[in-house]
Amino acid sequence: MKKRMMSIMMTLTMAATLTMPAAVSAAEPVELTMWVHETDASEEGKLYAALAEEFNTQYEGQYHVTLSQIARSGDAGGYDDKINAAISNGGLPDVFTVDGVTVAQYADAEAIVPINEYFTEEELADFNPSIIQQGTYEDQLYTLGIMDSSVGLYYNKDMFEAAGITPATAEDPWTLAELQDAAAKLTTDDCFGINMHLDAKDESVIYFFLPLIYSQGANVIDEDGETADGFLNGDAVKNVFNWIKEMADNGYASATPAENSFELGNAAMDLTGSWEPGNLAKFDINWGLMPMPVYDENSTPASACGSWTFAMSSNCTDEKKEGAAELLRFMTSTDASARMYQANAMPPSRATAFDSIEAFGEEPLSVFSYQLQNTAQARPVSINYAILSNQFATTLQNILTGMDVEEALEQAVEQYNFQADIY
Repeated sequence: MKKRMMSIMMTLTMAATLTMPAAVSAAEPVELTMWVHETDASEEGKLYAALAEEFNTQYEGQYHVTLSQIARSGDAGGYDDKINAAISNGGLPDVFTVDGVTVAQYADAEAIVPINEYFTEEELADFNPSIIQQGTYEDQLYTLGIMDSSVGLYYNKDMFEAAGITPATAEDPWTLAELQDAAAKLTTDDCFGINMHLDAKDESVIYFFLPLIYSQGANVIDEDGETADGFLNGDAVKNVFNWIKEMADNGYASATPAENSFELGNAAMDLTGSWEPGNLAKFDINWGLMPMPVYDENSTPASACGSWTFAMSSNCTDEKKEGAAELLRFMTSTDASARMYQANAMPPSRATAFDSIEAFGEEPLSVFSYQLQNTAQARPVSINYAILSNQFATTLQNILTGMDVEEALEQAVEQYNFQADIY
């Protein structure tokens, strides 16, 4: 059952008018506040700080933003905890960063407000389609992102050449049968065919494998983002988990992979995210990148996506909304998006940013550019996403430890329903 958390709107002090010589007056700039989830201890955090300073310079006399940088952590001082507390006590800033998978929760809680009216269709058309999908709840756009993410099949070029395997291309992905066949050929006594991070117990599980369900034209939850029965335990999900189980049972993928197994040559392929190239740079490995596979020859290509976004809070007064929208525009600009790639290696959120980064116009990263602009589908925009993600990950571990696939998924739906009712 939904429970809306109603934010208390704070009365903000209006900018005072200064008396100037010769009876000429000038208004103070509109003061804005912004919170982000990274401190200046990281390159990403340093970029947020730099962008805030540049905004103040560009809009001097018109708008001024005060930035607060709050690290994410598990203690009460963490970013997520501060946001949740601020929703309860009416202390939200005008603009703040929101993890893409929590958009529905914040929108449903009326902690953030729609931003459609502040952006033209032409502006929005430059964003990756999945960025718009991720930020939209009940047909209203609530957030825009500065960066994106993706998942692909990294492969050891030397092992592929020795086995006579031709890699898939962005436009022509492998089916799961083709991937399994390649993994079988590449599996040896001291090397798994693929590392799929099957020991994961977190949100990465649904992030990695959901595209295989999407590719079958199915989902793990209904269109309204609430009902899991018939979806989470549907045929498409069963197909994917049965395939994963078969890969593990045959020894093509490890249920308990060693750390850096692909990087160290103990796996010939690695199903993982767009953050991996930074890690690969630390190892001596000749690697390439293939797109996310599809379920079978009748399936439609689908790929993972999504990352942190910017939102306008419900505490932002009407007098400040134009300025807050301008801040959102500035923080998600083509320039900002391209610079974020330099800061943290995350793919950009905009087509024009992709065009400005040479690495995304050539292999291997052109795979991610293609996916994010053509096949990416956002994770479910649902207030119950956290419950869904947890049950998906739990199902994987239950299956790998011996539970029947159908039984594990029925249990996942039961747990989902129980927890969703409490919420």
